[in-house]
Amino acid sequence: MVGRYIAAVDRAVEATPSHRNRVVDTWRVIALIVVVFGHWLAASVWVRTDGTVEVLNTLEWIPFAGWATWVVQVMPIFFIAGGYANARALERRTTDRRSWLTIRFRRLFAPAVPVILLWTLLAFVLRNVIEADLVYAGVLNATIPLWFLAVYLALVAIAPQTHVLWERFGLWSVTGLAVAVIGVDVAYRVVGVPGIGWLNLILVWGAVHQLGYWWADRERANAVLSPARSLGLATVGLGALIAVTFMNLYPVAMITIPGAGPQNVTPPTFAIFLLATTQAGLILATIRPVSRWAERRRNWRFIIGVSGFMMTIYVWHLTALSLLIAAGLFLFDGVAFSVEPGTPAWWLTRPLFYVALSSATFLLVILFGVFERDIDTTTHHRPMPIVAFGMVATIVVLSATAFVYLVDTEANITWWIPATTILASAVVGAYPARWRR
Repeated sequence: MVGRYIAAVDRAVEATPSHRNRVVDTWRVIALIVVVFGHWLAASVWVRTDGTVEVLNTLEWIPFAGWATWVVQVMPIFFIAGGYANARALERRTTDRRSWLTIRFRRLFAPAVPVILLWTLLAFVLRNVIEADLVYAGVLNATIPLWFLAVYLALVAIAPQTHVLWERFGLWSVTGLAVAVIGVDVAYRVVGVPGIGWLNLILVWGAVHQLGYWWADRERANAVLSPARSLGLATVGLGALIAVTFMNLYPVAMITIPGAGPQNVTPPTFAIFLLATTQAGLILATIRPVSRWAERRRNWRFIIGVSGFMMTIYVWHLTALSLLIAAGLFLFDGVAFSVEPGTPAWWLTRPLFYVALSSATFLLVILFGVFERDIDTTTHHRPMPIVAFGMVATIVVLSATAFVYLVDTEANITWWIPATTILASAVVGAYPARWRR
């Protein structure tokens, strides 16, 4: 499999058209690498000499952790790049809307299906062997990244409409969404309207997604901002972000830090939109050097190689972490985690930890990569109600896995989630094409 894939990557490198925007692909891979290694670094597991186990988030004890999250919170890049890619796809779309939506959902949902089903099986088996709270923690840690897929697929589902909104109103569509975000923040955080803050999952990330439309539109008109103006945009975004945090309108941390009180991520706030604006300016300001870097064959080969299994890497990298931690805790009395987090010895062992996690993730990609690489992209003529049902079921099951949880603290399985996963996969066709044949 590896040899065939490398050959396919080489063919893709040679066939890359000259007009392809390599910057988008490069930033997506950069963001993926930051997310994966950031999640791995966040795991601070310590087995004390008396045998007690402490599982901490590294952000809990790193100095100035809140400010550090401004660098490692890169999820806006995925939504900016996604908006760009969806705009380009909608502009050149040659199939009907039903087929376009179905194929998009297949590509993105299929890699998540085996994650949900495998962890259902593991929870069912392990709850009879180990403590319920460990099962809960392991399943939660491995499946929490699915929130991104839930939100992104919701944006894909309405992309034909939001793209029309962009073509009609342009940047005013971004402004309108940003104002709505502020209104929700006030209602949720100041007035205390229960639950309304979750609207920002669509409003914040939808506004960021519209920035991707803006990039694609400017590029199509050959009017992308100059590096100076792009840096100006980044400066304005960063300045506004510094201002709202110094005035205590929003917390400093852009990633949830356990025990740190209010945060900006679940649900997202206007501060996340300001961070996205800063990142959009930096991306546009560095188009030329990033493009030159990506035009080198070796670099572009790496980008294409990672991109081919991007979603598989994303949905499985924390499974690798959970399984490795479980193995380390139960083998040789947990000696693998006997080094106290934060000490020089702990930092020196991080490269070994990364190598082990990269190897485990690589094996999982080999095992489950077929769910991303072998997708049926043929057109079809299913009735729109069936397509809509499949999309809604997909979004619901991903949202439930990330926010309701596959298991509770007593390791009881939420059985309707895996059942709905199978149903949604069958309706959407989110499984390897060879199974269809």
